[in-house]
Amino acid sequence: MRNIFLFLVLLSIGVCSAQKAFHSRRLGTEGQIVGRILSEYDSSSRPPVRDHADNSAILVITNIFINRLIWHNNYAEVDLYLRQQWQDSRLKYDVDTREGIDEIRLPGNRKIWEPDTYFTSGKELSRNEKNSKHIVVEPSGYIRSSERVLLELPYAYGTMFPFTNSRQFTIKLGSYNYDIDDIVYLWANSPPLVNPIEVSQDLLKGDLTFEEASAGDCVGNYTVGVYSCIDAHVYFSASTISGLMSWFLPSLFLLIGSWLHFWIHGSWSVPRTISAAVPFFILAAYYIFMREDSYTQAQGAWLAFCLVLTFFSFVEYFLVICCGGRRSIRYKTLGPQEDHPMGAAKETVEVAYNEGCASFRDNNGIDVISRVAFPIVTIVFLIIYFIFIV
Repeated sequence: MRNIFLFLVLLSIGVCSAQKAFHSRRLGTEGQIVGRILSEYDSSSRPPVRDHADNSAILVITNIFINRLIWHNNYAEVDLYLRQQWQDSRLKYDVDTREGIDEIRLPGNRKIWEPDTYFTSGKELSRNEKNSKHIVVEPSGYIRSSERVLLELPYAYGTMFPFTNSRQFTIKLGSYNYDIDDIVYLWANSPPLVNPIEVSQDLLKGDLTFEEASAGDCVGNYTVGVYSCIDAHVYFSASTISGLMSWFLPSLFLLIGSWLHFWIHGSWSVPRTISAAVPFFILAAYYIFMREDSYTQAQGAWLAFCLVLTFFSFVEYFLVICCGGRRSIRYKTLGPQEDHPMGAAKETVEVAYNEGCASFRDNNGIDVISRVAFPIVTIVFLIIYFIFIV
């Protein structure tokens, strides 16, 4: 047993030493290759066009991986990886197959020509940080680049309110220095393994999840010349219940709550005052302090309707008080006056009566009309709203 144990220990030490030697030899070979292909390399000049190519432009195959998203009030902070691939025949190299080298990774301090890609649809917050870029060169001169970029992109809400709570932003990129005669961008599109836009697993779950991405081409005319441009529209959505519960149902409940005083006696009572005033002031505060760019046109129309209708309900509250619902007080004597030195005991009886524009038998006329008019107006608006606005 002891001999077997010693044999296993010596064998493991030998394997580790062989692996270290192989790794050191590979690093040395890769360093020699990098030094050889970059010895006379000019990183400021564009790579030559491939033989028998139909045009003189370099094809840059692009793919974007979205790693993380932070939603702010009117913009999204997007943490992504920009992946690009292109051919540079000047970086071709030969290597013995026994070396097991299929590609080499360029050190961060060695520079090669790059397409100078930048994002035109947003603001770049950070880029070119240490260890944020990786460049790999294959023996054929094919280059794969991956770079981490932090962007600030404006987003817009979807139009299918209130059934979906969706958001959309556009990622648009092009070359800063090279026009369409020098560089043409194409989206990498080889599903299911490679797609133009990919997202992390964290963005596939949660309250707001990735739905789809639509990639295409855009040609932008800038100061001089025409530049190749590609863009992608990225969509995120939440559940229907989340969209309804966020603020559509609360605003609807406030609107209905402003009608409750139609069934309360037409006097300056606390319940009637609360029902008329509180919904209006809550909706008014929300409408004033919320930024207009934080909700869609459809959402703004619904909020404006709720605000106007609760205001009219508030006005109806004052009309009822002014036109009717006055109170009169009469006293009823409970016993003979001589039995009470300070005067006869009296019972105060409060009697409310209706008159003028508010007289509908035993009810206030304005309240009776409002009980029917306000719900009908709301139902008609909702029908028009869901047909023509949403």
